Amino acid sequence: MAIDLEPLASARRADGVFEQLCSRILSGALLAGTQLPNERELSEALGVNRGSVREALKRLEFLELIEVRHGQGSFVRPLSGSSALQLIEALIRDRATVTTELLRQILEFRRHVTVHVIELAARNHRPEHLERARRLVEREANEGGDPAVALEIDVAMNAMLGEATGNLMYQLLTNLLTRLLERLGPIYYNESRDHARSLETHRRLLDALARRDTEDARRIVETMLSYSETAILREATRLESAGLIGTASRRAEA
Repeated sequence: MAIDLEPLASARRADGVFEQLCSRILSGALLAGTQLPNERELSEALGVNRGSVREALKRLEFLELIEVRHGQGSFVRPLSGSSALQLIEALIRDRATVTTELLRQILEFRRHVTVHVIELAARNHRPEHLERARRLVEREANEGGDPAVALEIDVAMNAMLGEATGNLMYQLLTNLLTRLLERLGPIYYNESRDHARSLETHRRLLDALARRDTEDARRIVETMLSYSETAILREATRLESAGLIGTASRRAEA
């Protein structure tokens, strides 16, 4: 089967093979059930050795994106069959796979996880967690008007909340969502973001955490999430319409 692939510089090799194939699987350019070219064909198309191709295929297999059938070849698996949470981050790493609908689903997932995280953090936090939060809010008051700094502060706040849950599983999920937040940075953390509103919300959240008021903390976070979700989806719709994200972005680069 012929696949539109780009020859790779020697420095990239296995990483580049993985990125190209992963991107095409995640974007739907390679549908579930599709058989990939064999190692020799892939190495010739990409200008790399077969060892690099073999390593990339192992990574795709680990993420459950392909199934290697001995004696038959490698076949694309349905995304819905993978249990690898790393795929969530991979989906928004490539502009071609980022769509408004994908972001809506990710934000819905984030909302459910974050609500439980904030409830656990309100109950289980330790004094050092509150102290870290106070320092972050103080920094936000002084520097949060800069979108890059605001993103950095929110990332640190999310990491603190995950740790404050006292639950490793929620902490790991929060780490994933924190990386997603960093990826979404340019969509939401820009000059149009309401710095004053964010600062006031964080101050109220800090107060609720200090009082261990789970209900108030939950209400504050739900309001915060609703505001950011609306802003992110509005900007995503604009970017997708302009062909800057989604499958149209790959056609525009061609």
